Amino acid sequence: MAGTKVSTVVEAPAERVWELLGDFHNLGGWHPNLPASSLGNELTGNAIGSVRVFEIDGVALHETLLAYDEEARSYTYSFPEGAFELYGYRATLRVTPVTALDASFVEWSATYDVDAEHRKDSADRLHGVFTAGLAALRERFAA
Repeated sequence: MAGTKVSTVVEAPAERVWELLGDFHNLGGWHPNLPASSLGNELTGNAIGSVRVFEIDGVALHETLLAYDEEARSYTYSFPEGAFELYGYRATLRVTPVTALDASFVEWSATYDVDAEHRKDSADRLHGVFTAGLAALRERFAA
């Protein structure tokens, strides 16, 4: 099992950051390199099983919400087996308060299986997506 984990500190209270990140269907609304998503099934909002669809590199990527915890400010999602040569892909986005700074610790992580010949490219690609998103988030809330 391989994994990718990226984190940052955002200069805003966790409640404010979660207002933006907590909407499963709004990833394209704050990530600079992802388009707006469309609904992939009849489930809307943050309902478990809800599907968001992105058009990325000519591929329609369907991501399914697996877990959502408003109180813990986190959600976990998956995408189909074999997409981008990844299998068993599970990613979690989490916002935790940094109380001493009135800031937020934001972590985006994923676990997945990948064939050895695709391991470095897949890890680099995910790291790039996660890093770009968190950098944009940090800028958005910069004082």
